[in-house]
Amino acid sequence: MSSHGRRAGSLPQPFPAPSAEDLDPAWEPPRAMASWRQGAPLELVRFAGANRLKIEIDYRAEEGRWRPRVVEPYALRMTRDGNLLLFVVNDRGQLRSYRVDRIAGVRVLDTPYRPRYIVEF
Repeated sequence: MSSHGRRAGSLPQPFPAPSAEDLDPAWEPPRAMASWRQGAPLELVRFAGANRLKIEIDYRAEEGRWRPRVVEPYALRMTRDGNLLLFVVNDRGQLRSYRVDRIAGVRVLDTPYRPRYIVEF
């Protein structure tokens, strides 16, 4: 097995279901990113995920700290209270979610990644 819990050459696993109690089960992402009406450049996130490229996001945490993060993009989900979440794997191999309204910028990197999960973009 690899360090990511997969056998070499095996297919990515389905994206793990985040805490279902907080997510809106009826939400489906619009087909066109332009109709999402979000301040963050989601088209860049979608492009990177579809092409298996890492991204750097400028993220403002709830406490107000700003810090760039290099991540592998996998999915977008909506919470029951209307927050759009970006689900990623961070540079330590941990599954994380970030509120899209707290992402100030996105840069697509030239660094490819081998998906650990099915990429939903």
